[in-house]
Amino acid sequence: MLVANKLLRTKNQEPLQDKKPRVKAKPKGKGKAKSNGKNRNRIRDSETSTSLALERGSGDGPHQAVQPSLVALHFMDISLRHADVQLLQSAHEGINERLVAFYYAYLQHRRYRSESDLHFLNPALAARLRHMSMRQLWAMVRERRLNEKQFILVPLSTHPRPHGHWSLLVVSRPDSKVYHYDSLDNCHSLLAASVSETLRAPLEAWKFALVTGRCLQQERQAAGKDGASRDPASGIHLMCMTDHVADYVARCGYATSSLLIAVDQIAAMRTHLLELILSLGGNLPSKRGH
Repeated sequence: MLVANKLLRTKNQEPLQDKKPRVKAKPKGKGKAKSNGKNRNRIRDSETSTSLALERGSGDGPHQAVQPSLVALHFMDISLRHADVQLLQSAHEGINERLVAFYYAYLQHRRYRSESDLHFLNPALAARLRHMSMRQLWAMVRERRLNEKQFILVPLSTHPRPHGHWSLLVVSRPDSKVYHYDSLDNCHSLLAASVSETLRAPLEAWKFALVTGRCLQQERQAAGKDGASRDPASGIHLMCMTDHVADYVARCGYATSSLLIAVDQIAAMRTHLLELILSLGGNLPSKRGH
């Protein structure tokens, strides 16, 4: 009887010795939610870094081979090379994306730095607007607080290399209008319409009308020996018009469809830009062919 009781007691105790502490199961969905949050942050960081990299990497447009060249000036994360400055030294050369990026950065951070309602959109970013997803567009607007800006100046280009054509798009919130200024018979009208439509949703500019502005017209250039069209003047027109429009809206608080600049301003702009580079601590290369 004692042996039987002992065996019974041992049998009852064995399961207690084999029992392992229970591990609490993780609630379903929490880990996934955390990873989803991390993924969203990664996407947001990626979009931010992409747009910022575009602003730092302004040059001759996407997928262009970088030619070795000495640096003439470092300004606000933009490096102007001797090859860029040499474009300014010849009246027969056009303006590339890096020169426009430099001038827009100068206007934003020096000339109009006290005008918080103005935003000069980087040309590399402007060139990508139509190829960005809605998520990227919203991220770009949020990062730069563009929905709070009264005036946004957007440089348009069919091709950002030196002989591409440039024009100016201005989003004017006080007027509920988007103005387009083109120095060559409004040849960018379709591009302007496409970009303004792209910006309509992220800027919440649903009722903004696209208006063709009047500006000084340039002379058409004959095609070069290779048959390619030449446009050395439109980039200079763009820079002059950008400064002229910015000065006007800063003083008046609204834009207008008729903003004419003098021919003398166009003629003097290259010299002004070269002097500006020197005043900011840069250096000028020797002219090509010298």
